[in-house]
Amino acid sequence: MKKLALAVAGLLALPALTAAASPPPVQCGVNLVSFYYGGFSQNLSLGTFDVTLVAHDGVTCTLPDTPLITVSGPDGDLPVHVNGRGGILTLRPDSPLHATIAYNRPDLPENAAKVSVLRLAMPDKSLRGTFFGTPGVIDIQKDGVSVTAWRTAIGLGQGEGTS
Repeated sequence: MKKLALAVAGLLALPALTAAASPPPVQCGVNLVSFYYGGFSQNLSLGTFDVTLVAHDGVTCTLPDTPLITVSGPDGDLPVHVNGRGGILTLRPDSPLHATIAYNRPDLPENAAKVSVLRLAMPDKSLRGTFFGTPGVIDIQKDGVSVTAWRTAIGLGQGEGTS
């Protein structure tokens, strides 16, 4: 009876040992995720588009909930205002992460800044860059862009970013 109790106790402890032995997720890098953007919307005063990250099949990785985004163009880098809460998120193939980029259109030419590139820096220091919303150079208000915190949602991914 004592041997049976020890065997049952050993079997009950097995899942805990297996879970403890699995390595923690690695930091996300551009080779581990797909980067999609879409949902571009623009009117006279406001423009927005979406950024979605999806982990490749079989990948689980982590990144901070504050997007590591830079925006630039012929006029240099622009300010990026991030609405993150702090903390670390886990990215999986079945759980994409989504952020929205919002910017104001300039009302006067002296308030305009030309932008063309959006770059996403990953926690492992790798970078992915793509057009800012659409191909080419566009004018936005020089006070920069606002970025939402990452959230779990499926984006409107219309095009994959390029390195």
